[in-house]
Amino acid sequence: MIRKSLSRQQGLSLIELLLALVIGLLISSTFLQLMLNSSRSTYFQEDLSLAQENGRHTLYLLGRAMRQAGYSNEVNSLVLPFFAGRCGSAAQCTLDGGGTNSDQVAVQFLPQNGEDCAGNSVPAGELTADVYYVAPDPANGNIDTLFCRGYNPANSLARGAARAVIIGVERLQAVYGVTHNDTDNVHQYLAASAVSDWQDVRSVRLGVLVNSGQQARSFDRRTRSYNILESGTLTLNDGRPRYVFTTAYKLNNAGL
Repeated sequence: MIRKSLSRQQGLSLIELLLALVIGLLISSTFLQLMLNSSRSTYFQEDLSLAQENGRHTLYLLGRAMRQAGYSNEVNSLVLPFFAGRCGSAAQCTLDGGGTNSDQVAVQFLPQNGEDCAGNSVPAGELTADVYYVAPDPANGNIDTLFCRGYNPANSLARGAARAVIIGVERLQAVYGVTHNDTDNVHQYLAASAVSDWQDVRSVRLGVLVNSGQQARSFDRRTRSYNILESGTLTLNDGRPRYVFTTAYKLNNAGL
């Protein structure tokens, strides 16, 4: 009878255990990093898509307002497309913010639906000055937002509270196309502070800087530069994806 010798099973050495532990940690770390990068990429693409949507909606809204600028159904009644008088305590309704600060645009017209841009009632036959501006919105975590508030050009008083119209608008810039010979030809674009006679304005160029409207998420925090019309270079490094949108509008009711 032949006996088989049984070899005693030996355990792993301390070095082998440590090596296995290190390899396991490396695999876990790599997996977690891949998952984190995938999540960041998803958030980034979502924010880019939302920023694009905000930009398109902003230009659509402002374009609709510009097409109404200067409208009146009264014969031989001149209504300036933009109201440059006082708005409440502000010295000017249509305001050049200076540098990279946001401008303020006050569109003046006779509303056909009897309301201003914030939904406040406007008596029949009265003009409105719908003022578009950018400010933090306390109701949405102080994210920069495009607001609109209606004023009565006759007494410079607000008709009611402002309305937040598009969240995620960080900057609004405007320059005004003026004519020098009472034609529809635009000879140069000027900031609001440089316009001497608003009857000479025939068009307006608008630029907006928009983000997703979400709270800032930690992405690539490299410094990025943005140029909006002639306002100078704005540098930001908070990780938010942004877009600059610009366009020009002919003022159909100007110079009539």
